[in-house]
Amino acid sequence: MEVIVSALPPRALAEGNPSELAHVCESLGIATETAQTPGGRGRDDTHPYVHLDRDLCIACGRCVRMCSEVQGTFALTLVGRGSDTVVAPGTGGPWAESDCVACGGCVDPCPTGAIIQPGPARGLTSGVGPAAARTRTTCGYCGVGCTLDVVTQDGEVAAVLPARDGPVNHGHACVKGRFAHGFRTSPEQLTQPLLRRDGALEPVGWDEALAHIARGLSAAVDMKGPDAVAAISSARATNEDNYLVQKFMRVVIGTNNVDNCSRLCHSPSAAGLTASFGLSGGTDSFDDVERADCLLVVGANPVEAHPVVGARLLNRVLHGAKLVVADPRAVGLALHADVHLRPRPGTNVALFHGLAHILLAERLADEEFLRERATGLPELTELLAAYPPDRVADITGVPAPDLVAAAHHYGRAERPAIVYGLGVTEHLRGTDGVRSLANLAILRGAVGTDRGSPSSLVIPGVVYVSLRAWSCCACPRLRSVSGYTR
Repeated sequence: MEVIVSALPPRALAEGNPSELAHVCESLGIATETAQTPGGRGRDDTHPYVHLDRDLCIACGRCVRMCSEVQGTFALTLVGRGSDTVVAPGTGGPWAESDCVACGGCVDPCPTGAIIQPGPARGLTSGVGPAAARTRTTCGYCGVGCTLDVVTQDGEVAAVLPARDGPVNHGHACVKGRFAHGFRTSPEQLTQPLLRRDGALEPVGWDEALAHIARGLSAAVDMKGPDAVAAISSARATNEDNYLVQKFMRVVIGTNNVDNCSRLCHSPSAAGLTASFGLSGGTDSFDDVERADCLLVVGANPVEAHPVVGARLLNRVLHGAKLVVADPRAVGLALHADVHLRPRPGTNVALFHGLAHILLAERLADEEFLRERATGLPELTELLAAYPPDRVADITGVPAPDLVAAAHHYGRAERPAIVYGLGVTEHLRGTDGVRSLANLAILRGAVGTDRGSPSSLVIPGVVYVSLRAWSCCACPRLRSVSGYTR
């Protein structure tokens, strides 16, 4: 440690430095005077969220590995030789002009403070013990549910750090969750309730605002009954918040009029997955993606919409999993896809019927699973006979060889996973799309077994017949139901 420190400037061990290196040196009794190099390699402060002090870089490579192995961006590299080796943007120019997506993942593993986020909590990372007050919370920017620690100083938010024990994000975050807390100090931020009087909104205290709301709710119930009141909650709120909303409506108001924005987006998921599996949610957690050897990503752009999940999917692909993307757009993951299927909008169901046709025609289906744990196969087989690759190519615009290649990747995988988004559900026949995707998982026996990881399923399209699969041993055994037509 003394050798490492001797090559750094004195500020590396300055009093109050929260870096991992400073903490280790303090525990070992290494004096501040050990760091004596004058420096002079310069800084890069061009990036709004991440600053680089090259004099503090010890070329450990942690940040480079974080960027490549966790985020999958490959925005950083090590340049120079010997003692001149230092981290730098891979493009060779200023950091702000690099491929960096501002996830902040390079800040936390940096042991010396060479890479830091500017601001009041300058130098703080999730890897060093709490030097300031921290409050555990859940990110509200999207539905992933990343666990974050909010660092406060003097009653104000100083930084937001990803929690290393977060069950979904595993110590990672995105630019929104980590850095987009500036709204807290925006001049447009509401700091107290506003009550409309004589056509104008006026600031009032919380007691007055809550009393006004209570009077209004009571008056509506007295006049028209409990069903005169309804509540709409948010899918970006926590489970606990949404639980309290529905509890208030059902117990206090006495109505079941509770809605949520996710019902509009994913009611086809609830209907389709319930019809296929008896359960209204995805069949696996994000951790199951770590086991998949083939990912079928449909109508979703997780790299942009859900960056932490997008990074986990990309990480799996970089470790050898096959990737099939079905989306008319060149979404982020499509750049890494083994096969990118670009169907005409509205032809999703035909596309997945085509994949299912190939699975059956080339005996890639799990016949034992279908025989013991599914019903409706004869009806589905009859329907799929009308969707050979050439006809599907005419309907969808997807070349037949690409369709066959995608089916082979999915059908020959040991642990295939399906991940879908609103590009499947927000269609006139979104429920049919979900059920036709569920058919693919059932045909492969990738539901309720240790060989599969069907993570979410969806679509729009043509005529539809579905299989019905029994649940895994951890769930209630479902009734056998014959094939559906719609």
